[in-house]
Amino acid sequence: MRKYLKENELKALLEAPENLRDHLILRVLYVTGMRVGELCALRVGDVDLDEEAITIQRAKRHKEGRMVPIPDRSTKMLLNQQMLGRGKKEPLFPSQKGGFLSTRQVERLVYRYAKEVGIDEDKRHPHVLRHTHAVMALRSGIDLRTLQLNLGHSSINTTAIYLTMDIEERSRQYREHALPAL
Repeated sequence: MRKYLKENELKALLEAPENLRDHLILRVLYVTGMRVGELCALRVGDVDLDEEAITIQRAKRHKEGRMVPIPDRSTKMLLNQQMLGRGKKEPLFPSQKGGFLSTRQVERLVYRYAKEVGIDEDKRHPHVLRHTHAVMALRSGIDLRTLQLNLGHSSINTTAIYLTMDIEERSRQYREHALPAL
C-alpha cells in the first residue's frame, strides 16, 4: 500500500523549515501534487500568479507541459516573495550555487525535515507528499477526473488507486454509519 502523511504529520513537516525556499519546496510538492523532478525543473516564469497556476514544462508523458493550480492565497503570497526581483528563466528553487536543484537534493531535504519532526522512515520521501496530496484532495471532495488531470496521470485507473488508500477514513465512515444488523 502506498504511504501518505496523516494531517498532524503533514502539518509538522510543513512547519519544520525556517527558510522560505525549503518551506515552499515542501508546500508546493504537497499543494500541487507535482513530482519532485517537475519541481526541480521549475523556472520563475513558470509561475503565473494572476492565473494562479504553475506550468510544468517538463511534465512526464506531457510534451506540451501541464498546468496545476495554486490552490490557496498563502502559497501564492509565498511564491510571490520567492520570485521577487528574479528573472523569468532563473530556477524557482535555486541551489546554494544558484543553479537548479537536483532531485537528490530535494530528497535529502524532505528526508531531513521528516526525520526532524519524527515521521516514520518509510514516509521520508518527496513522493509521499504527492500521495498525501491525492488522498487529501479526494477526502476534500475533489473528483477523480480533476485529480487525474492535476497529477498528470494518463489513465484514470492509476488515479483510482488513491480511492483505496484511506482505510482509516473508510473505517471511520463505517463506524459512523453502521450497516443494519442481519
